[in-house]
Amino acid sequence: MIDEHGPHYFVAFQTPGPNWVKGVQYNEQPEFFSHVGYMTEMQDKGLTVLSGPFMKVAGGLNGVLEDGGMTIFEATDYDEAVRIATDDPTVKSGMLKVEVKTLWVPFHR
Repeated sequence: MIDEHGPHYFVAFQTPGPNWVKGVQYNEQPEFFSHVGYMTEMQDKGLTVLSGPFMKVAGGLNGVLEDGGMTIFEATDYDEAVRIATDDPTVKSGMLKVEVKTLWVPFHR
């Protein structure tokens, strides 16, 4: 059944920015652990619904990562969502760029 009052989430699409090091895998980028630290902070604050890198080949740490990822998170409104997404130190530094979209979820459990 369609939930006309289904929840809204915000989706941050993280892709290589102007300071991304070409030819270097996502988890080997110079600032990768700054990104992981920020994502951990968001998780600890209860903002994150789902987050992770895109994969060329599935398998977690044994798989092959794409250049970028996605985070679905909660915020009070779009402006706050953009602030949260752009406060990532790797977005500020230009390693990543981010695009935020609002997701309405009429189909859910």
